[in-house]
Amino acid sequence: MTNVSFGSRAQVTTFLRKIDDATTGNKDGIVGNEGVPANTASGGSIFDRNPILFALKQSLAAGWSKADENEKLSVFLEATEKTFGTPVTTLVRPDHVDLETWNAFRLDKAIQLVRFGQVPANVSDHIVKAQGSVDGHAIAPRELFVQRFAPQGKPSGQTFVLSPGFLETGRNHLEQAQLLTKRGHAVVVLDHQWAGLSQGDRGGIDRGFGVARDVAAVVAWTHGQDPQSKITVVGTSMGGGAGATGAVLMNDLGKIDLDGPPMPTGVDLILQDPFFARTKSLANGALAVVGAVPGLKNIPLPATGLPILSGDQATLRKLAAHATTEHLSGRGQAFHASTADLARMRELLEQGARPQGRVYVIHANQDTLADYQTTKDWVSLMGPKATLQTLSSSSHVLAENPGEQQEVLKAIAWLSQPA
Repeated sequence: MTNVSFGSRAQVTTFLRKIDDATTGNKDGIVGNEGVPANTASGGSIFDRNPILFALKQSLAAGWSKADENEKLSVFLEATEKTFGTPVTTLVRPDHVDLETWNAFRLDKAIQLVRFGQVPANVSDHIVKAQGSVDGHAIAPRELFVQRFAPQGKPSGQTFVLSPGFLETGRNHLEQAQLLTKRGHAVVVLDHQWAGLSQGDRGGIDRGFGVARDVAAVVAWTHGQDPQSKITVVGTSMGGGAGATGAVLMNDLGKIDLDGPPMPTGVDLILQDPFFARTKSLANGALAVVGAVPGLKNIPLPATGLPILSGDQATLRKLAAHATTEHLSGRGQAFHASTADLARMRELLEQGARPQGRVYVIHANQDTLADYQTTKDWVSLMGPKATLQTLSSSSHVLAENPGEQQEVLKAIAWLSQPA
């Protein structure tokens, strides 16, 4: 493997630090903290926590050329696949994914397999074709990248479909996937249209029902893979509000029409800091203004780290590294893209519509992005089958917070009790 590029200068140096963490470090997914206990981040600076400054620091660390870094990454990937005796993925690169992005994905998957002590056969990669309409609105067809994690140990007979938040990919949810598979559950996680390996406008959202249709298509595909497995959808932020809630509610009401096998009805739902409305703050107000300016609202801008999504320094360092290796960018229009469709869903709830399954919602009462009170109102509207677990926290990214990512296990325990 020669003359292979794994991305920008910032990306390749970050990948090298991820390899250090996965091989000789503390395997906690936090780069540059190998001298302190796992899941802690003492001694860092704003250059380790802010995505833009983190990327700048890593870019400068590459020196005059990134050739040496690319060579080291190539050697690691080749050696890892040789040890496995198989490629890290059997999926053929989709036409909508460029070669450099594909190389970066293969490398990152190799790193994570080593970190978690997994093998390629346990983490399969797929393309799901999402086609169909929601509430009579046609949604453009899309190819979605999906990963399926096999259960470790005795299978529980349950599958959890993870729907990431805006400017997240499935890679942000690997630690939660591990929590679940270690308990015998299968896990399916998708990349949404805004980032990763799925088809779409980078950093953009077509509409809220587009996110819902895509989640519904992945749940339908998951049901087809194992019709006997009990499926629960776990949605985070935008992937929880418009995405998971939209898929479950509108499907239970018969308002999702997929071109292919349907999503099953009565699916249970777990929401992590779901986005139904923005928290009122200066940073969010500025984002709302940018999202309404013609021309500017459609320009992909680098992830800024605003608003600050967690008070936990370790979590912020993970987010900064993810933003760099995934080369994340966001469009201002995404801030308003789901507003009309969320309003339609709320209207239906106010008219008495209810999801058929049970709903467990986890929300930080000081969430800096998704308004807690609005979520509380939605839970009340969803009726007696819904419950709210309030966290005394400012975190909006529970899946990567070492102290909060296990809240999903409490949700599963509640759902397993008799109604």
